[in-house]
Amino acid sequence: MLKTGRVINVRSGGTGDLPLIVVHGGSGSSRLCAELLSALPGRIRWWAVDLPGHGESSWTPGRYGLDIVGATLAEWAEREIPTPAWWYGHSYGGQAVLAAAGAVPRVFAGLVLGDTPLSPERMYRILDHSVERLRRWREWCGRPEAELVELLGGEAYGDGTFADALGRDHPYLLGMAASLRRHDPEFLGALLDDRETVYECLVHAESWLAATPGPALLLRGDPAVMAMTSEEDSALVRSTGGTVRSLPGVGHGLHHFAPAAVAEALDGFIG
Repeated sequence: MLKTGRVINVRSGGTGDLPLIVVHGGSGSSRLCAELLSALPGRIRWWAVDLPGHGESSWTPGRYGLDIVGATLAEWAEREIPTPAWWYGHSYGGQAVLAAAGAVPRVFAGLVLGDTPLSPERMYRILDHSVERLRRWREWCGRPEAELVELLGGEAYGDGTFADALGRDHPYLLGMAASLRRHDPEFLGALLDDRETVYECLVHAESWLAATPGPALLLRGDPAVMAMTSEEDSALVRSTGGTVRSLPGVGHGLHHFAPAAVAEALDGFIG
């Protein structure tokens, strides 16, 4: 329980002495990080966070702005993590991690942003192309996991469906179904109806990056597959001293579909 009264659910593991905090993307949960966590090297001690409104954490309707969520993450880390940690955040989770770095930089040793768009304008363009999916997911929140696996598996992917491409028992479909089962539909409502409150604070991304102690890496999705980040995002990270790389053949989902490759990239960058 945080002093604000909100509960942050956290799983932890690993036996090493190098602290790493892992933060899932929007509408996901730490369940979607399970394969990545299993692939991390033994030198890492990890914490996997459920963001507010996601997984087993408290719902916080009206409070899904990145500045608020980032401050919540920073407050949790100050209370629970004994030394500055490395952070990996995916997509919306990366944006929340960056906001946390802007709020309380002393809890950071460095950070990796997993295909994380870094401007409000970029996010608004992405949302404009995602309205139908976001509306479907909002309607699906809370349904039984077995039903959600079928619904998610039937969504379009390439020339077919996710179930065709991945198989119905793929960890992404199972993890996403578990996440939507527990997800606050008001989060998706905020993306659809109040996006400025959620994302406008990304105007501070450059100053947040500049304030972050230690190295920063933007791990992009492969644009040949699917990337939500742009060349402008890459330039922003480089302008503040960070580095940029992508994983060939791995799209925006990153650890959802290539956990070993992402674990290797993290291992090669942090520490």
